[in-house]
Amino acid sequence: MKRLAEKESKLPVILYIHGFRSGANGSKHQQLQEHFRGKYRVIAPEVDADPKKSLEKINKIIALEKPEIIVGTSLGGWMTVMCNSGNAQLVIINPATIPEVTLSQWEGQELPYFCHRLDGVQSYTLTKVVLDKYGDYDFEAVVKEKAANILALCSTEDELLSDSHIKTLQPILPKEHLTVVDDFGHRCDAKGMIHLYKILDAIIQQ
Repeated sequence: MKRLAEKESKLPVILYIHGFRSGANGSKHQQLQEHFRGKYRVIAPEVDADPKKSLEKINKIIALEKPEIIVGTSLGGWMTVMCNSGNAQLVIINPATIPEVTLSQWEGQELPYFCHRLDGVQSYTLTKVVLDKYGDYDFEAVVKEKAANILALCSTEDELLSDSHIKTLQPILPKEHLTVVDDFGHRCDAKGMIHLYKILDAIIQQ
């Protein structure tokens, strides 16, 4: 057991950043762990909608773990772009490109998390104070700066974002860095994971 733990600790790292109302114990983290078992160590911080607090936590983990790949879904996609990613390859799935707008529909509501959070917190109330913090960031400018390291997977059937994420990314990312599909919604379900694995496996094979 000790030898196995030592072997795993030496594996390269994929950092996964979950979306709004999810947690480190969510299904995507588990699926990525299973797919890359023995090849990569997949880690996931537990964050919330507060961008400053969450990015501070993510950046500390990046400094410690030095992930080769960072993957983020929805709000986690926004955080993947905005974090101190260094030379890591970034893969964003249906990223929330304007969180203060997308999330505003839930302002003031106490919302349950979709999975059992490891921190024991099972609900979250989104406040205007938190939403206003997103005004301190320029997502599009950072995408332009990091475009060579960003690969995006976007669905035209996204019921939450519609095509706003695609319209934001198309003029900025190289054509080959943007995969647009129509076979899953906002949530990266089984079909979405097939696309994601294809993108990640291609990065690893390079």
